[in-house]
Amino acid sequence: MAGGDGTDGDNQAMTPKARESVVFLAVALGMAVLVALLSGVDDALVSRTYFLAQDRPGALYAIAALIAVALIAPRTPGWPQAMPRPRRVRAMAAAIVALLWAGTWLVMANYPVSRDEHMALFDAHVLAAGHLAQPLAPSWQPFAKALVPDFLMDVPGHRALISSYLPVNAALRALFGAVADPALLNPLLTAAGLLALWRVALRLFPTCPGAVWVCLGGYLLSAQILVTGMTGYAMTAHLTLNLVWLALFLRGGRWETVAALAIGWLAMGLHQIVFHPLFAAPFILSLLAERRWRTFAIYTAGYGLAGLFWASYPGLVLREAGVLPAGGVGAPQGLIARVLAILATPQPYALPLMAYNLLRFAVWTPLFVLPLAALAWPTVRGNRGVALPLMAGVVLTLGAIAVLMPYQGHGWGYRYLHPVLGNLILLAGTGYQRWSQNAPRRAAATTAWLALATAGLLPFLGWQAHVFVRPYAAMSQWIGRQRADFVVLDTEYPPQITDQVRNLPDLSNRPLVFSSYELSGPALVELCRRGTVLPVPRGTFRAMGLLPADTPDNALFPSRMAPLAGQGCVVPAR
Repeated sequence: MAGGDGTDGDNQAMTPKARESVVFLAVALGMAVLVALLSGVDDALVSRTYFLAQDRPGALYAIAALIAVALIAPRTPGWPQAMPRPRRVRAMAAAIVALLWAGTWLVMANYPVSRDEHMALFDAHVLAAGHLAQPLAPSWQPFAKALVPDFLMDVPGHRALISSYLPVNAALRALFGAVADPALLNPLLTAAGLLALWRVALRLFPTCPGAVWVCLGGYLLSAQILVTGMTGYAMTAHLTLNLVWLALFLRGGRWETVAALAIGWLAMGLHQIVFHPLFAAPFILSLLAERRWRTFAIYTAGYGLAGLFWASYPGLVLREAGVLPAGGVGAPQGLIARVLAILATPQPYALPLMAYNLLRFAVWTPLFVLPLAALAWPTVRGNRGVALPLMAGVVLTLGAIAVLMPYQGHGWGYRYLHPVLGNLILLAGTGYQRWSQNAPRRAAATTAWLALATAGLLPFLGWQAHVFVRPYAAMSQWIGRQRADFVVLDTEYPPQITDQVRNLPDLSNRPLVFSSYELSGPALVELCRRGTVLPVPRGTFRAMGLLPADTPDNALFPSRMAPLAGQGCVVPAR
């Protein structure tokens, strides 16, 4: 172990055959290839906006840092070689709560920029009012899709409004919001994830303090973890619950098993049922190799029941809305039907999307994590400890999302890998432990230099996140200042403009905001009969910075708004 006898088995200069050097150069080369390929792609995906503004500059910086440490082979400064004291780790957790809470307001404007985040707040309002779905008045049912264009559960007749997501993330926000600022929830969850990761690292690396510090540093220096912790994404809860689950699973007692099953039930219902089982399955299957038949049977039965419950949850919602599930909707077979429908849908942009996603993930992950995780491969291949289940969770998750949903839209890093970020960080600790046994000084110094380089990249990524969110938050505030009863946004294209169509589930907000794409001529006339209308064309989005200055006007929007001509209900913008 590093520091075990005070000697350094690294007494020769790094040669081209040095495995560690090859690994660091390979990671740099992989990132360089992705940058080169994506620089030649010309598409209108929001992923390209991220790539040009954030990922390409960040990737070039990361490539330079990785090549530098591979060629220079630094031997100073050192990496901490004493176990972190509990009080210090708790202080880190407290600091992360304060930092992310402030960042939620100062960096991210406490604004849910994506539809995913907004629908968590939407559902939280519904649950806080004591409903599983918000009843929708008959007079507004024909306007349901115009009021909530995306991610809405398919309730026959639009008799009620609720998202198509599972409810635990929204329920957490509703419960927490009843006693404190909801913006504190994800910072607290992020801190809890740090503490859980620390406990797991102590168990896995009891004689290698440097590996424990790699895990703490990999978490604290992750731009993806930090920025996502300033948002309302369910992914923060996914990561934290997975790490808490792993800490309980590794302890292995009776009550720990019961608690792990409860955590697993919550994690499956956060928002998408698929993520947690992909993380947990390799660990549960490892019980077979250990001949722990009874424990395996308990976990299998528990997860089977949890899966049946959450697959049936939409049916509970429909019944509360007074609609009987039909044709598999809301039943377990409905989940299978949705998966088959996704598999049957062509994904023409799957390859460039996954290239964007992987490069984005590499840029937003601490620079030492991926190379050190790669150095853990001999431990993974030998199935020693929990390295194989950790890696299997990453591979399963990556494979599933590449097939089912390669497009992540908005996100900081690659959020679909967020639930297994802890896996990669723990694998990085494993790789550091292996390296430090043979070359403690080089392992410590290289990790320290890459940690410093990562710290230099964090302000840039945080600022770019702020720059991206700022015009969306400003647009939302502008809409809220309008005196019209109804605002109709030009949502023909691009899709991120549709995310600005936001309303409270009880429709108590004014103005109500509508998607032009979902409004027919007669529907517009009906809105005009009910109140004043403000059409918002694409030029307003350009002026607010949501669209590039060279984005052309939408020729269809004036024709869509033509039924309002001469009605006397159109009002100007303030």
